[in-house]
Amino acid sequence: MNISIGSTLGELRRAKKFMQKDVAEMLSGYGIDISPKTVHNWERGLALPNARQFIALCDIYEVDDVLWHFYGKHKGLLAGLNQDGRDKVREFINMVFQIEAYRDEPGVVREATRLYRLYDIPVSAGTGNFLDDSGYEMIKAPEYVPDAVDFALRVSGDSMIPQLQDGQIIWIREQPAVNPGEIGIFAYSGDVYCKELSIDGDKAYLKSLNPEYGDIEIKEDFGFKTIGKVVS
Repeated sequence: MNISIGSTLGELRRAKKFMQKDVAEMLSGYGIDISPKTVHNWERGLALPNARQFIALCDIYEVDDVLWHFYGKHKGLLAGLNQDGRDKVREFINMVFQIEAYRDEPGVVREATRLYRLYDIPVSAGTGNFLDDSGYEMIKAPEYVPDAVDFALRVSGDSMIPQLQDGQIIWIREQPAVNPGEIGIFAYSGDVYCKELSIDGDKAYLKSLNPEYGDIEIKEDFGFKTIGKVVS
C-alpha cells in the first residue's frame, strides 16, 4: 500500500489537535530547530524529514508502529487490531506508565508533562478582546489544574475580582454551554469575554463580579457563542 508520508504526518498532527507552530516548538525540545514552514512543507510533500526528525515526530505523535501508520501493514504486537483497539492498548500502557514508569527512585513519582496553549490575546474583563488561533505559547499545566482542560487564557482587567485577578492565568474546558452562575468564556458581538452567565426571567446577561462594572445583556441579533467553562 502506498501511503503519502506527508499526508500521514498531517493527519497525525491534526488528530493531536496540534498546530504546525506547536510541532516546531516541541521539536526544539529534541534539539531540532525548524520553522512551522518546514512542518508545512513536510505535510505537503515538498520535503521529507531526515531520520532524526522523523523519529522525533513519531515520538511526539505517539506512533508505536511505523509500518501500520505509514504503510498499513499489520506487524508486531498490535497486529490485527484496528485503530480503536490500538488506541485502547495505548491508553492502558499510559495508565501503567503513570503509576510505575515515571518513578525515578522508590517512593518518588514524577507526573507526566501536560502542555496547553496559553493565548497572548487577553480575555477582557471589561470590553472584550477577540480570540483567534494566533499569538499563543505552550505552557505546562500546574498540578492543581484538572485533566479536563483544553487551553489557557490570561485575564485582563479587574471586573471579575475578587475571584479572578488581572493577569491571572485561567484554565478552560471547551463546551457549548454553561449553567447560570458559572464563569465561562463567551464570544459576543465580535469580542470575547470572561464573565458569569446570569439569567433573569427571559433575559440573559454576562455578569461581572466587580460591582463597579455593569452587566452585558445578551441580545439575539449580536451573535452569541459559549467557548468554554473556566474550571481553574
